[in-house]
Amino acid sequence: MKFLTKINRPFLISLTTILFMVSIAGYFVLQIVILDETKESLLEKEYFIIKQIEESGKPINIPPIIEVKEIDSLSLKSPAFTKIYVNDELEDEQVLFLEYSNQLKIKDSCYSIKLRQASYESEDLILMLSLGLFVLLFAAFGISFFITKKINKTIWAEFENNLREIENFSFTGNQKLQLIKSDIEEFDRLNAVVKNLTEKLETDYISLREFTENASHEIQTPISIVLLNLEELLQHDLTEEAFRKIVSSINAIKRLSNLNQSLIMLTKIENEQFNADKTLAINEIVKSKILEYESLFESKSIKVEFVCDQIFKIKMNEQLADVMIGNLLSNAVNHNFKGGNIQISIREKELMICNTGEANSFNTANIFNRFVKGNSRSFGLGLALVKKICDTHKLEIEYRKNDLHCFIIQQKS
Repeated sequence: MKFLTKINRPFLISLTTILFMVSIAGYFVLQIVILDETKESLLEKEYFIIKQIEESGKPINIPPIIEVKEIDSLSLKSPAFTKIYVNDELEDEQVLFLEYSNQLKIKDSCYSIKLRQASYESEDLILMLSLGLFVLLFAAFGISFFITKKINKTIWAEFENNLREIENFSFTGNQKLQLIKSDIEEFDRLNAVVKNLTEKLETDYISLREFTENASHEIQTPISIVLLNLEELLQHDLTEEAFRKIVSSINAIKRLSNLNQSLIMLTKIENEQFNADKTLAINEIVKSKILEYESLFESKSIKVEFVCDQIFKIKMNEQLADVMIGNLLSNAVNHNFKGGNIQISIREKELMICNTGEANSFNTANIFNRFVKGNSRSFGLGLALVKKICDTHKLEIEYRKNDLHCFIIQQKS
């Protein structure tokens, strides 16, 4: 949920609640006020009727509004207000009236006075006033809400711009982080903290990148020298034991060199030093790698089945794509039987490489971890590299096993 939405939603809910509460309260207050006004109006009519009787001695009768008649004695102790229904002959329906009843002695005669006023007139007035109040409050709250929303957007516009700038910032680019200066103290403090943090991280990133590059060069140099010296020693007359030890050392040095290169590549991928700059057809890379590994397949008498129904295209770094396919094929060979099978199938957004092999306890959750290995000849970095490459290029990779061990790479939708 966006920050402005989180602010505006409670504001809108509270305004709506207040609007309904005020409207309902206003309706009942208006009802009480108008009822009091109606009672006062009926009492004023009574006053004029009394004066009329005193002056002329004749009562006024206008049914059903005014009913005054002479009675023998007073039976009503105090005046009363009641609601009654009176038949409206024109509309042929019962109409609600507020009735005022009183008995008075005027001069030497007793009179019964009944004054009525239609309640529907008051109800209509109350409804009109309540509706008017509701509309006015709704308009006021609506205008207030949209003005506040507009003001909030204006105030937070610089923050949103800086947020987008931070989201798009990358250490791999040469551009500096450009944050808009605000007239709000808290935003300026946040900008300063973010800028200082990114500058420190950028310095650390550059130092780490230089270290990996230097380490790659500095470590590979002595390894190459050792390999050359050991290979030169093989040209001399050696005892069988010395020859065996030198060959074992050469193999160990080569494995160390491969380990060093794999770790450096992992670090470079994590530092985002590879750009996804080309749209590649995975089909072509797989075909090329099958030809490259042909001698390796033949050495273990492995039969390769390649099914290509559709073209799998993706934008990624060409070097990393080559490493990804190469590591998967190497894994399929290294963990295969002699005379086993490798099945490769490609669809529009899916690559599947399956191989025969011994049963294992691995699953998707742990097989891609670093230094997890199925045999002593592997350092357990090949599949970790594949997983890192897939994550970098928004690809999903899954390991399944049944009769075959399968790695499925799919493009995220």
